This record gives sequence, C-alpha cells and structure tokens, in this order.
Amino acid sequence: MVTREHSAYDRLGLVAALVAPVAWGLTGIFIRLLHGLPPMIIVVGRLLVASVALGIVLLFRPPGRTRLRWTWSSLAMAAYYVLATEAFARAPVVEVTLLVGMAPVVALGLDRLRGHKVPVPQLFGVILAVGGLVAFLLPGATRADAKLSGDLLALGAATASAVYALQLRRMAGSDNPPDPVCVAAIACLVGAIAGAALVGIFGPSTYPAFTVRDVETLVLLGALSTAVPTAAFSIASARLPTVLTTSFGLSTPLFTALFAGTVLQEWPAPATLPGALITLLGLALVVRSLPTSSSSVTPAKIPRAAV
Repeated sequence: MVTREHSAYDRLGLVAALVAPVAWGLTGIFIRLLHGLPPMIIVVGRLLVASVALGIVLLFRPPGRTRLRWTWSSLAMAAYYVLATEAFARAPVVEVTLLVGMAPVVALGLDRLRGHKVPVPQLFGVILAVGGLVAFLLPGATRADAKLSGDLLALGAATASAVYALQLRRMAGSDNPPDPVCVAAIACLVGAIAGAALVGIFGPSTYPAFTVRDVETLVLLGALSTAVPTAAFSIASARLPTVLTTSFGLSTPLFTALFAGTVLQEWPAPATLPGALITLLGLALVVRSLPTSSSSVTPAKIPRAAV
C-alpha cells in the first residue's frame, strides 16, 4: 500500500524534474545576450555563479541540516556541462541537442546492465519522446558539416547526465544518503574549475572585455538557469527512477522554443508542433509508468535537507 508520505515524495520529485528543464530552457535567451563571449568562458562564469548561489543556500540553512560530503557523482554533472558546451562549439546545434537527448536511452541501458527490468510502457514512452524530439528539431535544422568530435562529446554529455541521475538515485537508498543540493553545489564548483583549466590550457591569450551587462547576464544565467535546474535535477534524481528523471530533459528544447518565441519573437515553424506533442505524449507515458509501491528509496532514507 502506498502511504501518503511516500506519494508526497514522488510529487516533490516530479515537480523538481519539471523545474529543471523549464529553468534550462531559459539558457538560450541568456546566451543570446552574451554573444561575442567564448562558450567556455560562459560555462565557467555560469558554473562559478551557480556554485556561489548554492553555497549561500547551504550556508543559511539551519544548523545540522546541511551535510557537506564529497561524492563522485558531482564529477558526472560537472562533466555534463563541460562536454555539452564543447559539443555545441564543434557540431551543429540540432545534432548535439538530439544526441544529448539520448540520456534516457543511456539510462535504460544502464538499468538493464544492473539487472533491472524496464517496464514496457516506460520503454515505449522513451522511444516515443525521443522520436518526437527528432520530429520537433529537424524542421528547423540547417545544413552543416557534422564533426565526429562534437558528436562524441554530446554522447559523453548524455552519458554523464544519466550516470549522475543513476548515482544519486542509488545513494539515496543508502544508510548515509548525500544532500542533493550539496552535491549540485560541488558539481558546479568542480565544473567551473575544470572549465577554467581548459580555458587556461587551450584558450587564446586575450578575450573580449566584460561589460556590466555581461556580468549581470552571467549572474542571471548562473542563478536561474544553472543553480536552480542543477539542484532540481539532483533532487529529482534522488527521488525518481533514473529513466524518468532523464526523460524530462527531453522537454528542454520545447521550453527553449517557447521562451525564445515569447521573449525574442523567434517562434518555431508550425511543422515542429506535431513533434512537440509526440514528445509530451511520450513523457506522459513515462510518468504513468512511475512505480508507486515498489520504489527502492523510502522516505526515511531521503535527507530532509533536500526537501
């Protein structure tokens, strides 16, 4: 029998899983305002701001609620940001978006390797959602030469995202589960350090000067479109099946298109609408397959600091 408390945790996980793609969907607008800055400089700035913002949240929590604990899963999310940024710099945007969107497929494969049976409705929902994403993105694609390195980096980002969600889900069921917000803060800090190292090693000797508007935009990008979605994705990963958490990421391009149309008046072509509907239908099927009584994570094992 499903208790009311257990259902509440599932609802919180679902809300967090939805908040992440909504917040990530705002990224395109901020990136547009930062035109002229190198992509890796942007990712370092946004991750640095995000780590500071999440650190402030942890600092002002009541004593005893925050447990500072290093976990290797933080490296996975840091790798996701760095790999995805480098992929977009090397391959067509649509192609990279599609490959990064393979995260739920990777999660399905990882679940199978761990001996978990994948429900048929969940499998069908993932296939339908991915197919809808393809149908949504392809009408707006422009011809460009694909680069193998960019494709491989995009697949690496998808794998990193799936591994991050899988690890947090696994650790949430342990006797000493990590604080998802703390994990997110460490992930952003590690990503900022790794990105800065790459800029220092491979970047040019000079960069365009930052304006006050650039700094303001980076702060918004780091707080609203990095700190919030990273923390939300971490919380969802600790409460929901990995495939479900990563599947919500397929809706990020839909929110990106919605925000671009609303703010920048750049609406997607009508031919993309069927793909959007198919993606939403696939996500609905995945959500309906959410286990309600046999979850391996009980509410008692999920840290209260993540609520």
